Amino acid sequence: MGINRRGEQDVSSPCSDVEIRVMSDSSTGSKMMTVLEIGLRPGGSTPYQANVSHEESWFIYSGDVTFIEGSVRYALTSGDCVLVAKGVGMSVENTGSAPARIVTMSPDPSVVREEVEMGEVVDGLPGENVLIRSEYEAFEFAPGVMRVDMVDDSRGARSSYFSELSFSPGTLTPNHYHPAHEETMFCIEGSMTAVYGEDDGVPLPAGDVFLCEPLVRHATNNPSSEPSKLLAIHPVLNPPPRVMCD
Repeated sequence: MGINRRGEQDVSSPCSDVEIRVMSDSSTGSKMMTVLEIGLRPGGSTPYQANVSHEESWFIYSGDVTFIEGSVRYALTSGDCVLVAKGVGMSVENTGSAPARIVTMSPDPSVVREEVEMGEVVDGLPGENVLIRSEYEAFEFAPGVMRVDMVDDSRGARSSYFSELSFSPGTLTPNHYHPAHEETMFCIEGSMTAVYGEDDGVPLPAGDVFLCEPLVRHATNNPSSEPSKLLAIHPVLNPPPRVMCD
């Protein structure tokens, strides 16, 4: 197991308006995925690059941004999510007045990106690979736990499953394990605890990341009196194989 605490995360700033935090990758012990948090100050942008190793999910956790995917430019806001296919050039710019926070995931612990030439870009509309949060309703995954599946096969995913779970106070997910794949759990709001094997009380406050390897019993709970949110990220296509347990 790996708990990547907020204060211990590797942080880099390729330029003054961009901050990149490593949540999960080969450096944190993951053998199956890369999860990053990208902070963009107003006006900040990422270079136009392509992930040449795998597809990549981009979840706009907060802020207003302009996304360029291939040759199409469109606006996204908090809660929206894009699945960018392998080899497609893309960039994102913070066009709002407040900092933007973005979480990315690729089903590869050592992502390979290359800067590519950007041709003519036109304003357009998001395609079927984009989830616009305002157009979708969450469903109840467990009592008091609501889930939105942001990346799955309906978005064209080949090996990614990316969900947001919202926990009411005192709620929990069922104990389970995955036979052959890891899961990254990223607490983005509130204060939670994680179940890991025989340990039922691993603290997981906002900003911390819990990476669980295959075959290990795990779950997440919100023991607090306030709501909490968690990203559940799998490097496999939905539904992720899992075995329920006590």
